[in-house]
Amino acid sequence: DNRLRVHFEEPVKDADIVEGVRSAILRYSRYEIFDYVEFAVSDGAVLLEGSVIHPFKKDAIESRVAKVPGIRGIQNNIKVQSFSRFDSDLRASLARRIYGDVRFVHYANRAHPPIRILVDRGNVTLAGAVGSPVEKAVLGHIARSTLSFSVENHLHVDGEVPEEDRTES
Repeated sequence: DNRLRVHFEEPVKDADIVEGVRSAILRYSRYEIFDYVEFAVSDGAVLLEGSVIHPFKKDAIESRVAKVPGIRGIQNNIKVQSFSRFDSDLRASLARRIYGDVRFVHYANRAHPPIRILVDRGNVTLAGAVGSPVEKAVLGHIARSTLSFSVENHLHVDGEVPEEDRTES
Protein backbone atom coordinates (compact mmCIF):
# COMPACT_ATOMS: atom_id res chain seq x y z
CA ASP A 1 0.00 0.00 0.00
CA ASN A 2 1.65 3.21 -1.19
CA ARG A 3 0.23 6.40 0.31
CA LEU A 4 2.96 8.65 -1.05
CA ARG A 5 1.64 11.67 -2.94
CA VAL A 6 3.64 13.93 -5.20
CA HIS A 7 2.77 17.61 -4.90
CA PHE A 8 3.92 19.81 -7.77
CA GLU A 9 4.62 23.36 -6.76
CA GLU A 10 3.43 26.19 -8.96
CA PRO A 11 6.45 27.99 -10.40
CA VAL A 12 6.89 31.49 -9.04
CA LYS A 13 7.02 34.27 -11.62
CA ASP A 14 10.28 36.18 -11.96
CA ALA A 15 8.41 39.45 -11.27
CA ASP A 16 7.35 38.09 -7.87
CA ILE A 17 10.91 36.97 -7.15
CA VAL A 18 12.21 40.44 -8.06
CA GLU A 19 9.90 42.03 -5.49
CA GLY A 20 10.91 39.46 -2.87
CA VAL A 21 14.64 39.98 -3.50
CA ARG A 22 14.28 43.78 -3.43
CA SER A 23 12.42 43.55 -0.13
CA ALA A 24 14.95 41.11 1.35
CA ILE A 25 17.81 43.49 0.58
CA LEU A 26 16.12 46.72 1.62
CA ARG A 27 14.74 45.26 4.86
CA TYR A 28 18.20 44.17 5.95
CA SER A 29 18.81 46.46 8.93
CA ARG A 30 22.55 46.71 8.23
CA TYR A 31 22.18 47.76 4.59
CA GLU A 32 23.47 51.33 4.58
CA ILE A 33 24.64 54.14 2.29
CA PHE A 34 28.07 52.51 1.94
CA ASP A 35 26.54 49.33 0.44
CA TYR A 36 25.03 48.90 -3.01
CA VAL A 37 23.57 45.66 -4.32
CA GLU A 38 22.00 45.17 -7.72
CA PHE A 39 20.39 41.96 -8.89
CA ALA A 40 18.88 40.23 -11.89
CA VAL A 41 16.41 37.35 -12.00
CA SER A 42 16.07 34.87 -14.84
CA ASP A 43 13.98 31.69 -14.62
CA GLY A 44 14.20 31.75 -10.83
CA ALA A 45 17.99 32.19 -10.76
CA VAL A 46 19.25 35.31 -8.99
CA LEU A 47 22.49 37.12 -9.81
CA LEU A 48 23.70 39.44 -7.04
CA GLU A 49 26.26 42.13 -7.87
CA GLY A 50 27.54 45.22 -6.15
CA SER A 51 29.68 46.13 -3.20
CA VAL A 52 29.37 46.02 0.59
CA ILE A 53 31.53 47.45 3.33
CA HIS A 54 31.86 44.30 5.52
CA PRO A 55 32.30 40.61 4.55
CA PHE A 56 29.46 39.43 6.81
CA LYS A 57 27.00 41.58 4.83
CA LYS A 58 27.76 39.69 1.63
CA ASP A 59 26.80 36.42 3.31
CA ALA A 60 23.84 37.91 5.18
CA ILE A 61 22.32 39.37 2.03
CA GLU A 62 22.72 36.04 0.22
CA SER A 63 21.05 34.22 3.15
CA ARG A 64 18.15 36.66 3.18
CA VAL A 65 17.67 36.38 -0.60
CA ALA A 66 17.81 32.57 -0.43
CA LYS A 67 14.63 32.62 1.69
CA VAL A 68 12.58 34.27 -1.07
CA PRO A 69 10.04 31.74 -2.38
CA GLY A 70 10.65 30.41 -5.88
CA ILE A 71 14.39 30.96 -6.11
CA ARG A 72 16.17 28.09 -7.85
CA GLY A 73 19.73 29.34 -7.45
CA ILE A 74 21.90 32.28 -6.43
CA GLN A 75 25.17 33.52 -7.87
CA ASN A 76 26.73 35.92 -5.39
CA ASN A 77 29.17 38.31 -7.12
CA ILE A 78 29.00 40.96 -4.39
CA LYS A 79 32.44 42.43 -3.69
CA VAL A 80 33.72 43.54 -0.31
CA GLN A 81 35.29 47.00 -0.19
CA SER A 82 38.67 47.46 1.44
CA PHE A 83 38.59 48.84 4.94
CA SER A 84 41.58 51.03 5.69
CA ARG A 85 41.64 54.12 7.88
CA PHE A 86 41.94 56.26 4.73
CA ASP A 87 38.90 54.60 3.13
CA SER A 88 36.90 54.91 6.34
CA ASP A 89 37.70 58.63 6.65
CA LEU A 90 36.88 59.18 2.98
CA ARG A 91 33.48 57.47 3.37
CA ALA A 92 32.62 59.58 6.41
CA SER A 93 33.77 62.79 4.72
CA LEU A 94 31.71 62.11 1.60
CA ALA A 95 28.62 61.18 3.61
CA ARG A 96 28.86 64.47 5.54
CA ARG A 97 29.48 66.51 2.38
CA ILE A 98 26.67 64.89 0.41
CA TYR A 99 23.92 64.36 2.95
CA GLY A 100 24.81 67.54 4.85
CA ASP A 101 24.48 69.66 1.72
CA VAL A 102 21.20 71.62 1.61
CA ARG A 103 20.66 70.41 -1.97
CA PHE A 104 20.66 66.75 -0.87
CA VAL A 105 19.44 66.76 2.73
CA HIS A 106 15.97 65.69 1.55
CA TYR A 107 17.52 62.37 0.40
CA ALA A 108 19.08 61.79 3.84
CA ASN A 109 15.67 61.69 5.52
CA ARG A 110 14.46 58.72 3.46
CA ALA A 111 14.32 55.23 4.90
CA HIS A 112 16.70 54.13 2.13
CA PRO A 113 18.78 57.09 0.93
CA PRO A 114 19.23 56.69 -2.83
CA ILE A 115 22.81 57.98 -3.10
CA ARG A 116 25.32 55.22 -2.32
CA ILE A 117 28.98 55.94 -1.53
CA LEU A 118 31.40 53.10 -2.31
CA VAL A 119 35.08 53.46 -1.47
CA ASP A 120 37.68 50.83 -2.29
CA ARG A 121 41.40 51.53 -1.92
CA GLY A 122 40.85 55.28 -2.21
CA ASN A 123 38.69 54.99 -5.34
CA VAL A 124 35.15 56.35 -5.05
CA THR A 125 32.07 55.13 -6.88
CA LEU A 126 28.75 56.91 -6.57
CA ALA A 127 25.77 54.64 -7.23
CA GLY A 128 22.02 54.86 -6.93
CA ALA A 129 19.58 57.44 -8.24
CA VAL A 130 18.99 61.18 -8.19
CA GLY A 131 16.26 63.46 -9.47
CA SER A 132 18.08 65.40 -12.17
CA PRO A 133 21.23 65.55 -14.32
CA VAL A 134 22.27 68.67 -12.38
CA GLU A 135 22.20 66.74 -9.09
CA LYS A 136 24.28 63.99 -10.67
CA ALA A 137 26.87 66.51 -11.87
CA VAL A 138 27.02 68.32 -8.51
CA LEU A 139 27.51 65.03 -6.66
CA GLY A 140 30.34 64.09 -9.02
CA HIS A 141 31.97 67.46 -8.31
CA ILE A 142 31.63 66.95 -4.54
CA ALA A 143 33.26 63.52 -4.78
CA ARG A 144 36.09 64.82 -6.98
CA SER A 145 36.84 67.58 -4.45
CA THR A 146 38.04 64.98 -1.91
CA LEU A 147 41.41 63.26 -1.59
CA SER A 148 40.16 60.23 -3.54
CA PHE A 149 42.37 58.69 -6.21
CA SER A 150 39.52 58.45 -8.73
CA VAL A 151 35.76 58.97 -8.94
CA GLU A 152 33.24 57.02 -10.99
CA ASN A 153 29.77 58.52 -11.15
CA HIS A 154 27.33 55.66 -11.78
CA LEU A 155 24.30 57.56 -10.51
CA HIS A 156 21.31 57.41 -12.77
CA VAL A 157 18.60 60.00 -13.09
CA ASP A 158 15.10 58.82 -12.13
CA GLY A 159 12.94 58.44 -15.21
CA GLU A 160 15.85 58.54 -17.64
CA VAL A 161 16.40 55.58 -19.95
CA PRO A 162 19.98 54.26 -19.58
CA GLU A 163 22.16 54.67 -22.68
CA GLU A 164 22.53 50.91 -23.16
CA ASP A 165 18.72 50.56 -23.30
CA ARG A 166 18.14 53.38 -25.82
CA THR A 167 17.26 52.57 -29.40
CA GLU A 168 18.04 54.81 -32.35
CA SER A 169 15.06 55.83 -34.48
